[in-house]
Amino acid sequence: MKKVFIWFLVSILVVSATGCGLKRKIENKIGEKIFEGATGGKVDVKGEEVTIKGEDGEEVTFGSTEWPDSDLMKDIPKFTQGNITSVTKSDEIVMILIEEVEQKDFESYCEGIKKDFTEEVVNFEMDDVMSFGASNGKGIYVQVIFNTSDRTLNINSTKQEE
Repeated sequence: MKKVFIWFLVSILVVSATGCGLKRKIENKIGEKIFEGATGGKVDVKGEEVTIKGEDGEEVTFGSTEWPDSDLMKDIPKFTQGNITSVTKSDEIVMILIEEVEQKDFESYCEGIKKDFTEEVVNFEMDDVMSFGASNGKGIYVQVIFNTSDRTLNINSTKQEE
């Protein structure tokens, strides 16, 4: 769990740096070395994607705008509405940010997920946020969070500890 938290913080750092115009600096070797020093891993920049490989061999990739094809997503249906603006993925976690999503599309998507994700179900609504989370009994937990005010959708998938 500590590793997931560290990778999450690193993802925030990378997304923040990218949004601030530092992306061009990351794409050169000096930028890669700075991130290698900050993360303790090997950094590889290919176009929009930044991959960090830790000393233990674990990899985290940021910056993609394509639906991930990882094992964590094999039982989760592809969300086809809106625009994917950010994907963070590793062997243990996938985080997808999608913008320009309609509430009806969020609700329909959740209904589809509920067919296979029936354990440890958590639903909540608070102010502008609606959320559904559940496990599929195969060690995968998914959480879908929709913000009604800015029409963003977060789809997070994690591997549950055994």
